[in-house]
Amino acid sequence: MKEKKLKLRHIIPIFGVLIINAFLLFISTYRTNYSLTLPGGLVLSNDIVSIDNAKESKGSYETIYVVSFNKSTILQNFICKYAKMVSIDLIDTNSRHFTDRENYLMGEIEHNSSVSSTIISTYNLASNNNLDVNIDYYLNGFYVTYYYEESDWQIGDQIIAINDVLIEKLYSNLTIDSGWLNNEIGTKITYIRDDKTYNMFVEDEKDNIYCYPNYVIDYDTINPKVTINRGFTNGPSGGLLRSLSLYDDLVTEDLTRGLRIAGTGTISETGNVGAIGGIKQKIYTAYSYGVDIFFCPEANYKEALEMYESLDTNMKLYQVSTLTEALEVLYDWS
Repeated sequence: MKEKKLKLRHIIPIFGVLIINAFLLFISTYRTNYSLTLPGGLVLSNDIVSIDNAKESKGSYETIYVVSFNKSTILQNFICKYAKMVSIDLIDTNSRHFTDRENYLMGEIEHNSSVSSTIISTYNLASNNNLDVNIDYYLNGFYVTYYYEESDWQIGDQIIAINDVLIEKLYSNLTIDSGWLNNEIGTKITYIRDDKTYNMFVEDEKDNIYCYPNYVIDYDTINPKVTINRGFTNGPSGGLLRSLSLYDDLVTEDLTRGLRIAGTGTISETGNVGAIGGIKQKIYTAYSYGVDIFFCPEANYKEALEMYESLDTNMKLYQVSTLTEALEVLYDWS
């Protein structure tokens, strides 16, 4: 009897440890329907896109990145609930079906498209004042970056034609609003997946998709030559600052004037600046790194201003809706 009690006395602590370990394993691995956004850091814009033999600038252009976790764990949510400057957001029900790989692929497509839009918008604008600046390009379809769970689309499908007409010829007449490609029922869409061509006929709203343009730039004829480095950032939000940096490379004047210039915003091939996520964390990150000027998309300005006014900073905050507006700020700066 004594021997049995002794064994039980050893078993109970072991059983308790196993329960605790199982609990810790569960809360640290179980994925929830929440996403976390934390302050990040800064990346020199010309580390991503620059022209050969660019002049030296006294200041700098820097894109701001945040750290984010999709479908964060219970433990991450608990820790971040009490962390400063962390946003915990419920993932939209229409976006919970994406895997980690799909989310990464979305960001990669958005980044690559943004770099192309940066080069196109900047070279086109600079060529108005410098006849030596030249760029040739065309639109080679769209890449799918969002689809409804009920549809047959996949992230990365390349749409090349609608009703047998190439996207390149249709672009100016497409029904597309901020990336959404909407088509009438019965529309024939031709796309490429894994190097094979397929056709799909639109049946209902579930077949609507969000896309990013796939521009093909002729790097043999572009002048001046441009260098692209992949970097470690993903997504399209660095477009505006990369465009400012590249434009500064293409003109003789140093528009930085020794200032540390940062900000965020997507960029289109026509130079329009679009909304981004994590604006509060980006404002805080810029403040933490001693940035002088911060450019913010007009669509995010209200939220950015709330964070900006809560900080004791000499940093200047500007809302812009186009690349031209941002350049006007730099030209007028004194």
